[in-house]
Amino acid sequence: MSTGPVRKRRLAVTLALLIVPLIAMLVVAWRVDKSLPDMTSVATQDAVEERELLPTNVTPTHYDLLLAPNLEALTYTGEVRIKVHINEETSEIVLHSNELELLKAALIIGDEAPLQASRIELKKEDETAHLHFEQPLAAGSNATLFVSFHGVLNDLMVGFYRSKYKDAQGAEKFMATTQFEPTDARRAFPCWDEPMQKATFGVTLRVSEGLTALSNMDVAETTNSGDGLKEVRFNITPVMSTYLLAFVVGELEYIEAHTSGKHNGRAIPCRVYTTPGKSAQGQFALDVAVQVLEYFADVFGIAYALPKLDQIAIGDFEAGAMENWGLVTYREVALLVDAASTSSRARQQVAYVVSHELAHQWFGNLVTMEWWSELWLNEGFATWVGTLAVDHVFPEYHIWTQFLVDDLQRALALDALRSSHPIQVPVRRSAEISQIFDAISYSKGGSAIRMLSSYIGLDSFFRGVRAYLQKHKYANASTQDLWRALSDASGVDVNEFMAIWTRTIGYPILTVEELPGGTQIQVRQNRYLSAGAVSDDEDQVLWWVPLRVATPGSDAQRTTDVLTTRNATVDVPVGTAKWYKLNQDTVGIYRVKYPPGAVANLATAIAAGELEVNDRIGIIADAAALASSGHSNTSDFLTLLRAYRNETELVVWQEISLRLDVLQSVWADEADVIDKIRALTQSLFSPLAKRLGWDAAAGEDSLNSRLRALAIRYAGCSGDSAVVAETKRRFAAFFDGDRSVFNTDTLRAAFVVAVRTGGREEFAKVQEYYLDAANPVDQQLAALSSMGFTTDPELLDELFEFALSDRVRNQDVHQAIMAVNTYGPSRARLWQWYRDNYALLATRYRASMSYMGILVRLSVAEFTGAARADEVEAFFAALNTSKFQRVVDQSLEKIRSNTRWLEKDRADVAAWLASNAY
Repeated sequence: MSTGPVRKRRLAVTLALLIVPLIAMLVVAWRVDKSLPDMTSVATQDAVEERELLPTNVTPTHYDLLLAPNLEALTYTGEVRIKVHINEETSEIVLHSNELELLKAALIIGDEAPLQASRIELKKEDETAHLHFEQPLAAGSNATLFVSFHGVLNDLMVGFYRSKYKDAQGAEKFMATTQFEPTDARRAFPCWDEPMQKATFGVTLRVSEGLTALSNMDVAETTNSGDGLKEVRFNITPVMSTYLLAFVVGELEYIEAHTSGKHNGRAIPCRVYTTPGKSAQGQFALDVAVQVLEYFADVFGIAYALPKLDQIAIGDFEAGAMENWGLVTYREVALLVDAASTSSRARQQVAYVVSHELAHQWFGNLVTMEWWSELWLNEGFATWVGTLAVDHVFPEYHIWTQFLVDDLQRALALDALRSSHPIQVPVRRSAEISQIFDAISYSKGGSAIRMLSSYIGLDSFFRGVRAYLQKHKYANASTQDLWRALSDASGVDVNEFMAIWTRTIGYPILTVEELPGGTQIQVRQNRYLSAGAVSDDEDQVLWWVPLRVATPGSDAQRTTDVLTTRNATVDVPVGTAKWYKLNQDTVGIYRVKYPPGAVANLATAIAAGELEVNDRIGIIADAAALASSGHSNTSDFLTLLRAYRNETELVVWQEISLRLDVLQSVWADEADVIDKIRALTQSLFSPLAKRLGWDAAAGEDSLNSRLRALAIRYAGCSGDSAVVAETKRRFAAFFDGDRSVFNTDTLRAAFVVAVRTGGREEFAKVQEYYLDAANPVDQQLAALSSMGFTTDPELLDELFEFALSDRVRNQDVHQAIMAVNTYGPSRARLWQWYRDNYALLATRYRASMSYMGILVRLSVAEFTGAARADEVEAFFAALNTSKFQRVVDQSLEKIRSNTRWLEKDRADVAAWLASNAY
């Protein structure tokens, strides 16, 4: 499923990035009482993890499911016939069921008369149904379990739920759709809702004649069932987990294409479905899909397993996308592209999300993690190989460079907290699952795969992946299974060094010391924490660290430069090389602290254009991180920024802008300094904005267009009067009907600057643009996000009310408030809004409490001050935050770490700004 949530997908909340980054957080969780006597504790292969699972006395092999949704009453009826095997004698069958009314249950064994359940006991807390029978069921027998039930098409965006849209006449209508990952198939029908309980599925949907019905497989037959209804029966699925099942019913239209069949051995029919009137916007995603399906069949060495691939845009959809086998569901913003109006960033994000979800058709669907503690096997790998696929189809995106900001740096930021977790995190009960759909599972997992594949080589890596998929297809697998396959393929004991990265929290900082003689350096590794100080107990791990030492004209060495001990001496021509750099191409998961002279040499090389773009990103990111943690002074970072004044690459400027955002955030309440930091920001971005201008040059690529937008936004928001004036002129012309004054990228930058520097008129016009359904969905969301840049308390209160109204979809509330915390004086008001509306929010998101975690992060994580941290801690201490406590802990840790940083470097920053005449 895509983060980060939302991709899929990316948690760094900036206007330059879309919602998919947040998706990793946008999934549901449930709770199981640890004291339940009928749960089975299962230890993993290394005996370090216990899990609370259903009893294994009965296991399913096949489901025949009939559902009849009523889109007017917003309810449905259902029947399921489950072929089961009785493994142990029992008089009770336990399976999952959540918020369903079970009407009848019976067991059929051979030709015997149906054995009716004497009692159906629903346990709400652990989301199970206990079916009691008056006589024991014999071990070794096969049977069919029949259950009839009734459900509600809920508005929670989980299970079998309703999504609203408006038809061409503006009338509100509903479609029915599903979201089952991680544990909500049980909300749609009674089942064994665990990844290892794989089975085949035969789905039949009884729907109105005029509606389209979709499921994972192609249609076997459609029959008339009378009363204006039809039954659509789908072919039987391969063996699969319940969380990958899907069905959709509604008024839909589609466009279609076929893959070439070059690597799949046949042309795969691919469709993009939308609500009426939007199908043309699916063309870009369709084009990506037909290419990527063939690419993955090639690199994985296994053809796509299903007879068709459908993708569908859903209006109400909490995650970014969901990889249901053969029927992939998406938020509209993650699938639809308006050829004339969608921004280049949004177009790229669609390419990535589609690639990420199609990677899951093999890695996750064909071979499935054995339990949620192995989530990273799905998401970390899909993050990496999805990026690889985009690079294959669109090399002009330079997406691996963007990966450094969108994924690696995001992962490093989160993993620098004590409240982080390992990539491979123990999960005991289902209530814990939603909290690990985050930057560690997705982005650190993907970064670990990038580091590993770089070390053993792509050819060896994919040989191992092909063997892994071939051996475990239609089954479940573990991280150890992948390591074994990669070891066999590469001749390297992968588990020996990768287990450290997947099973431990954190990563190292490498401290470099230049030894006398000018020919060697000593490198020391210690755990890096954003809080700075690390206790001896916290500094026990010795990571496997590929050093990748580079000097002018050299290549990083794969085999010789690996640090596995606390200290090591490495041959580097310090005395003769103009510069040297560790972690060439920024592949490794670590920070580097250089001696001052080495930093100066790197700065000179950066200014002279001698370092590659990935290395320029890594150097400035490390410098900023070391300043915030106290490993260096913030003034050192500010001095290094000078070397980047002539920088030309978008992604480097993105990293710089994010680091300046953090600096402004921490110093937001320092009235005598914050204006000087804005002046510093203006001095960096105004020349860039002036050089690039407002209008695109002929043949300009998308990255340059995005760089222009970034420069306009930061120059304008930091007070560049010329940029502000031109923004207002063009803003007025735009709303007077001249849409040519902005391109698809500068539009959102202009909205931000106009709202930040304007008043009610600008706020109202941006709101009007958001509410116009004729505008592309990515631009609508850009407008919604821009509204949070207002500095007017009255408008802010109006925004808060608007965010909770029916004019903002439940999945987009965070978009409305995400920029509020960028203005220091507005933070207390945002925090008060969250507290005042906590009960409402907790009710609204009761089935997806991880979304509450996102709102926590936005509402409090930018505070500084011990008193604020104590206030936040006290508020949540009185509440049940078990399903998002990790985010609360991370937010509190961030507040306290930033407070220490401010106290340490308050005078240092003030002195640097004064000495540099800001």
